[in-house]
Amino acid sequence: MIPERPRPEDFLELVERTRFGRLKIYLGYAAGVGKTYQMLLEAHTMKKRGVDVVLGYIEPHGRKDTIRLIEGLETIPRKKIEYRGIMIEEMDLDAVLARWPQVAIVDEVAHTNVPGSRNARRYQDILELIAAGINVICAFNIQHLESLNDLVERVTGVVVRETVPDTFLRHADQIVTLDLSVEDLLDRLQSGKVYAADKIPRALAHFFRNENLLTLRELVLREVAESLDRRATLRVQSQGGAETAFALDRLPGEVRPASHCLK
Repeated sequence: MIPERPRPEDFLELVERTRFGRLKIYLGYAAGVGKTYQMLLEAHTMKKRGVDVVLGYIEPHGRKDTIRLIEGLETIPRKKIEYRGIMIEEMDLDAVLARWPQVAIVDEVAHTNVPGSRNARRYQDILELIAAGINVICAFNIQHLESLNDLVERVTGVVVRETVPDTFLRHADQIVTLDLSVEDLLDRLQSGKVYAADKIPRALAHFFRNENLLTLRELVLREVAESLDRRATLRVQSQGGAETAFALDRLPGEVRPASHCLK
């Protein structure tokens, strides 16, 4: 029997049924796979359905398509903090808490906050939002997962200094991985849709080598499946937008299709 396909509204149904903050994570294997773009698309869908959704922090990296999607959504102004003579912009955690939306969209989970912030790391800000009853949709890449730090450095030769503890994944009610092929990602990079033109040669010579991306892409499903607890549902979104759900109530190393998302 063919299992029932999960609906895109599953996370929204979770939001509508609970008074406690829920967490959805968009997990990628590299910059440019579409995490921020998909979060913004979801925010627009929620807004059309009457959900009170705000952008807590979005980093478009100058990508025109992403910037266009910010339009029409309420954005919490960033907090400006002076540090060593430089003005730095951070997510205004207090402002998001005071606004108290149903859903907050938060980008760049692995980010280290400027010294003097209430929390040292952005993932801690997210946990505070959830504790306050605010649902959060956020995004980061697999190379920032703490347990993979040594492996990523060994395989790619790149030292990832900002990490997210594996325990953060256990707070997730849904995880969506964006399965863009390595070839398509490299095409996006070379056409200027990921980084500015002056950054492309260095990216291709270092982190964006074909073998690096293939390894990271494989790590996404494997490591998440091994790390998540049994309450979560892993959803894989292909380049065309189709999604497949996987229940993680399984033996280590086994990933099987799910007939429904977490209720």
